[in-house]
Amino acid sequence: MKFLVCLFVILGLKVIQAQSTLVKDIDGDRINDSIYIDQNRIICKLSTQSYSSLMSGEVMQESMSGSFPISATKNGFDYSIILRRAGSKAQFRYNPTIKNVELIGLSRYEFGNAANDGSGESSINLLTNRYIGNWSFYDITKERLIKIPTIDIGMVLPKIKFNEFTDAYIDIFSENCSEQYYRAKAHYMTTKLEEGDYNKYLTKNEDDIDFNNVSISSIPKFIEYDGNPKNLISWNDIAGKHFVLTTETGIHQSPRFSHDVDEGADAELFAYHYLKNNDSQKRLWKVYDFIEACPVEIEASFIKNTLHITDLDNNGTKEIWLMYRKVCHGDVSPLEMKIIMYEGSQKFAMRGHNKVQISDDTFYGGAYKFDQRFSNGPTIFKEFAKKMWSEHLVHNWEE
Repeated sequence: MKFLVCLFVILGLKVIQAQSTLVKDIDGDRINDSIYIDQNRIICKLSTQSYSSLMSGEVMQESMSGSFPISATKNGFDYSIILRRAGSKAQFRYNPTIKNVELIGLSRYEFGNAANDGSGESSINLLTNRYIGNWSFYDITKERLIKIPTIDIGMVLPKIKFNEFTDAYIDIFSENCSEQYYRAKAHYMTTKLEEGDYNKYLTKNEDDIDFNNVSISSIPKFIEYDGNPKNLISWNDIAGKHFVLTTETGIHQSPRFSHDVDEGADAELFAYHYLKNNDSQKRLWKVYDFIEACPVEIEASFIKNTLHITDLDNNGTKEIWLMYRKVCHGDVSPLEMKIIMYEGSQKFAMRGHNKVQISDDTFYGGAYKFDQRFSNGPTIFKEFAKKMWSEHLVHNWEE
């Protein structure tokens, strides 16, 4: 993976830079200010500072070949480094408390090599210390590009003032980003699902419409998701082409939760419904559930063969059925189970617990409750849900 820290050293080439001035009010007094690059420094002349020069450290190294524009943002401006197959951006805005310009975010992208190995993009919000990375690597054995699940973690970079900002600070971000990429890639390689396990449990019943399995290598690029793919199906109707994707993280420590390593592990699951119509794509809904900071047995997973697409009431709007279980326990107590169904944008939920056998003739658990939309909805919906529930009421601990 070629990162910017490696690409900066391109000797013998001169900098290509359009010397332009950004004229914009960035200090909030409704009077235009000016921002430009001069003598390899970013210069800010602000009306609230009587147009005296606020200067960054040195940028635009002479060994770099590319363009380095200053561009406007909603609340400030960006300084960009645009190279041949990579680039980065530093985002600044005026802070009235310190009466100075401050760095609030960094982002970067890579096209990787000819096979796009190491391609992707990342960003960090320096106000919240949140890092997001979306990267891919080229699998030589499968001869295709693999998308690594989104990296969403906390990352703390050294705090600097505007006059201390140089391109070397972007190098620091690049190095940290590279470390996260290789760590995520290694984790993916040890936990990823093989094609034989992906879309494996999709047994249709007599009520299912005719849908298609989508291979893991054919997941459309516009589908954004977290976790590892479990199932992806598609079908067409008058609205366009529909995609439903389910994913799981497995047992891990999620950056979404704030707890120490010794406080247990997390497990998360997701489901997404996307619609593609000609050149437009949009996500219609997302399901998210989790177990957090569990020090004992943990699970959050979809139940096999419970992804169904139906039109039980024959109104032309498909019903999308999901069923999953989650648990954090150190015994054989019941697991929490849920059925989530969407008809269009309407969400229906059935919640309860599975049934466990305590002795030869004694069982515990198994109760459920419909939410109000289910309770008030068509009887055929409730009957289908109860059938799904009964089919998976007793958990097979060997699954």
